[in-house]
Amino acid sequence: MRILLPRFNIKHLIMPFFMVLFLSACNVDLFSGSGNILQRDANANSEFYLNRAEQAQNKTEKDNYQLLAARVLLTENKMRQAEALLASLQGLDKEQTIDKNLIQAQIYANKRANSNATATLRSIDLKQLSNSQKARYYIAQAKIAGNQNNLTDAVKSLVLADQVITDTERKQQNINNIWSLLRAANPTTLRRIAPESGDTALSGWLSLINAYNGNISQPENLRNAVQSWKSAYPNHSAAYLLPTEIQDALNYQQVALNNIALLLPTSGNAQLIGTTIKRGFDDARGTSAVQVTAYDTMTTPIGDIIAQAKANGSQALVGPLIKGNVDAMLASDTAGLSVLALNSTPNAQPIANICYYGLSPESEARSAADRIWNDGVRNPLVIVPQNDLGQRTAAAFNLRWQQLAATDATTQFYNSPNDILAALQNGLGNSQSEQRSETIAAITGTTVQTSGYTREDIQALYIVADSSDLLDIKNTINNSAYGRSLKLYASSRSNSPNNGPDYRLTMEGLKFSDIPFLADTQSSQYSQIAGSTGGDYSLIRLYAMGSDAWLLINKFNELRQIPGYTVNGLTGKLSAGNGCNIDREMSWFEYQGGQIRVLN
Repeated sequence: MRILLPRFNIKHLIMPFFMVLFLSACNVDLFSGSGNILQRDANANSEFYLNRAEQAQNKTEKDNYQLLAARVLLTENKMRQAEALLASLQGLDKEQTIDKNLIQAQIYANKRANSNATATLRSIDLKQLSNSQKARYYIAQAKIAGNQNNLTDAVKSLVLADQVITDTERKQQNINNIWSLLRAANPTTLRRIAPESGDTALSGWLSLINAYNGNISQPENLRNAVQSWKSAYPNHSAAYLLPTEIQDALNYQQVALNNIALLLPTSGNAQLIGTTIKRGFDDARGTSAVQVTAYDTMTTPIGDIIAQAKANGSQALVGPLIKGNVDAMLASDTAGLSVLALNSTPNAQPIANICYYGLSPESEARSAADRIWNDGVRNPLVIVPQNDLGQRTAAAFNLRWQQLAATDATTQFYNSPNDILAALQNGLGNSQSEQRSETIAAITGTTVQTSGYTREDIQALYIVADSSDLLDIKNTINNSAYGRSLKLYASSRSNSPNNGPDYRLTMEGLKFSDIPFLADTQSSQYSQIAGSTGGDYSLIRLYAMGSDAWLLINKFNELRQIPGYTVNGLTGKLSAGNGCNIDREMSWFEYQGGQIRVLN
């Protein structure tokens, strides 16, 4: 005889037990009036904590939730609200004061008030902090170091934070922040970071960035390099949580192209430009078996060309070149195609299958900012024409300078060549210094009318001007007492094959940027192209652009998917910047003894 027993669902039996545990945890972390709540991570949004503050039964509980709200407001980029809320808190107990100071230090750091932030952190006894609070302490410390362009201390502080962060999401974000700092550093800066004996955490990070940088040009080797690193540092936090950029790079899949559409103006007014670029593209292509079909954008609408290219089995488009055609391309259906546009427009936007490449002033301006910063200059004056070229150059230079120096670059615009010296006068003006006024007068040859504001000493000029205008400026500076200490930099716009021996002697000491192809004038390739273009640098640059377009379209996936991937081309060291705008690291030259010396 079978005895039927009642059936029980195990989930029903244990659920009350888990609910008790859950509610108990909630009472400790979210609803308790105890000061211990401040020693934990704040995982809710600011609205939640503000609502809890309104419902609080006593002052201690209310202040705790307002502190949590202020902390979260910072992560929500609502610094003004956080600052106002913090200022309203009075009569706090010891634990609350500690947490308030942590938040205040972060606010100071965000506002670049570094001395105030440092003083606030020094008022906090690190031994009294929980691990969660220590992480916030170190992150604020890293922010201060970053504001001061002190990469070593910024990285070391974030590494300390990593050792006390237990929340996986926060740990991944901190790891990504460490990686971002290391990725932005040049090799010289990385070599200056010296871990203390036994500091395997920092040593591991330096080993990882070196492994990445050493294999980035051959992504097929990157996976093995990372695996070897993991074997060498099995207990490193990044061995468990790789930086997101590395995770993405390891997921890279190489795609071989066999059919490309080339969209260029090969007739009409732009024929010379289009055919010169096409020649560079074809010469770089050489004997490759990849099928390339050229389309004349002057005779066929862009939308029709794209439809034809798809019908012909094209996997990729190179072009178009003219801005209006780039806009038409952006408005067309390019799904399924890899697109390397040879220009950019105000309508350009980040699109997964499109990169933008050209001889743009933005790339040259960013390269100039890097060069000037690496030369030890901290107060440059940018002098550019008051037109689209000047506006774009100034904006790009200033954006890069903000990243390097955490401050704006000084800029002066001119409307005509005659205005350049006046712009120079205004740029160097300083009403607080008679000596400066005399120096400016000597440079400009005019009576100085100083303005009612002061300006830090200008150490260098970055000038965008053609060769004749630059010659006038250089002559004036050479004849002044200030010329010996003022460093001069210029864009490729001033570099012309017509600049003879006298010009080169006058330009003594001036540095200028241009494409690497012009650095090797003895090569057979250069001689061949110079002969066919009549030595016209503008056409030589266009030829080099076409050659690099071939390289870029064949490395399209690498550029889009592998952060930091570079291609060494005739127009520069090429990489994908924000929105897959192709950045060019230019070559730099200097006039010395009537000759042009290559600097890099």
